[in-house]
Amino acid sequence: MNRKMLLGNVAVYSITHALIDATCAGVLFAMVARAQADPQTLSNLIVVYNVLAFSTQPLFGLLVDRFDTPVYAAVLGGVLVAASPLLLPVPFLAVLITGIGNALFHVGGGVISLHLASGKAALPGIYVAPGALGLMVGTLIGKSGHFSAWPFMLLLSAAVVLILVIPRPQAAAPRSLPGDLKWFETVLLLLLVSVAIRSLVGMSLVLPWKSDPTLLFILTGAVVLGKALGGILGDKFGWATVAVSGLAVSLPLLTFFAHIPTLAITGVFLFNLSMPITLICLAEMLPGKGGFAFGLTTLALIIGALPTFTPLRLLTGHPGFIFAAILVSVAALSVGLRLYAGHYSDRMSGSGIPH
Repeated sequence: MNRKMLLGNVAVYSITHALIDATCAGVLFAMVARAQADPQTLSNLIVVYNVLAFSTQPLFGLLVDRFDTPVYAAVLGGVLVAASPLLLPVPFLAVLITGIGNALFHVGGGVISLHLASGKAALPGIYVAPGALGLMVGTLIGKSGHFSAWPFMLLLSAAVVLILVIPRPQAAAPRSLPGDLKWFETVLLLLLVSVAIRSLVGMSLVLPWKSDPTLLFILTGAVVLGKALGGILGDKFGWATVAVSGLAVSLPLLTFFAHIPTLAITGVFLFNLSMPITLICLAEMLPGKGGFAFGLTTLALIIGALPTFTPLRLLTGHPGFIFAAILVSVAALSVGLRLYAGHYSDRMSGSGIPH
């Protein structure tokens, strides 16, 4: 694939990802701002949206893999999300459409990013990263009470057209999984445990200074840069080195210094470095099933986040719990990547990443 086509696809799908998440968040929090239902019902709808958006991705991923339709999944997801603001007067229907549309786009775009990646972690990280920025912008607009459907609909419609007309990347021929891969299920489980804990910690962190708009923007930038640079740095210096060390160094910063913005933001950046690396490892372990691999990571994310929607959130926000959770995540990721490296050693060192 030539450089122009690669960069064009990355740009279109990454920007559309931000627009998708911004629209979904805007719709959800516009319902809250307009008090279209009692607070408990609105809270339940947000939980339903998250479960739909994240837990259905493995199923959609299997379908995309089976019929090789990532572009059409992304387009259908974009169309559904673009139409969702029109359904605001019917909250449940709006939540249903946004959740399904979000899942379809993420899987479709995720598979395309893996097609572009050629075994590297950089491009999947760049694709996923802008979602955090979209969520922040959409949430702020939705909560402000000034959410307007048309700008979101027009921008997403333009993005969908670009996805349809841009030259499409061709998937590489699926390679054979080595027959001597030991502890296959163990490696998958350890990587997914690390993903789930990352979600749990991210949802549980108590950062009292987040009410400052400037600091919130910088924090979101740290999430975006962490995910985007995690793959780039991992490809250069080694996946295990970057992912495990970043997670380990983030542990004291997020546990003991969450009240200090500079240190906590640094911790959040380091904490997110592992995201594209766990994704590409799972995709490499499931050749030809990129959609399912992507969906497994989002299923792990929602499983990890679920306790924060229950009374358990009083426990999960405690510094002692944060410390223990990140420590378990470091151990799971370290062992998982070490076992993975034993069978894909050429893909784990900075000098041996395939081109």
